[in-house]
Amino acid sequence: MRDRIKQLAGEFLQRCSRDVVSLRALHARLCGDSTVFDAAVLKELEHLAHRVCGTGASLGFESLSTRAAAIERLAEGQAGGVTADQNVVERLVEYIAALEIEVDRLIHASV
Repeated sequence: MRDRIKQLAGEFLQRCSRDVVSLRALHARLCGDSTVFDAAVLKELEHLAHRVCGTGASLGFESLSTRAAAIERLAEGQAGGVTADQNVVERLVEYIAALEIEVDRLIHASV
């Protein structure tokens, strides 16, 4: 059972690494037009972050879950907006970078 959980955790971390790439691409799409937030992009950002947050918490990766939750809340809070808030765009960059650092740290710790 422990071996299976360890395997799932490793697979999850690899998926998280790919999810960070997706989060960066979504952020780039938000920056494509600095005057309008794309609600679909924000929803996708929120969805990816929610998945990382929930699965991370289930597998005991609290630090990862916390960082993903910050991205989720930020995206969720902007979903109704019609104009891009530069502060939000900058915070997304910071939060995604923090998530990436934590994913990398956990991957290297599990080797």
